[in-house]
Amino acid sequence: MNKEGSYYVDEEAGQLILKNGEAEESFIIEEEVLFDGRKYLILVPDQEDEDENRDALVLKMVQDGEQKYLSIIEDEKEFQNVKERYLNK
Repeated sequence: MNKEGSYYVDEEAGQLILKNGEAEESFIIEEEVLFDGRKYLILVPDQEDEDENRDALVLKMVQDGEQKYLSIIEDEKEFQNVKERYLNK
């Protein structure tokens, strides 16, 4: 699994900033979903045009020893379960 890059959360702004080298991408934390003992973040791009229908990014928070990182969800069933939990909140 590629663990390059890093992230930080701006709690005041409700944003997550992904950093990969010099590049940064900003996302609004739409929702935190707890499912099966894990935390998932529903993120939408931080763009000025709020009226557009934006695609969401769903990432899983993973802890490996002392290190925490974000991971894509590779298992389709896991993704569908998280999606269902989010949509039926």
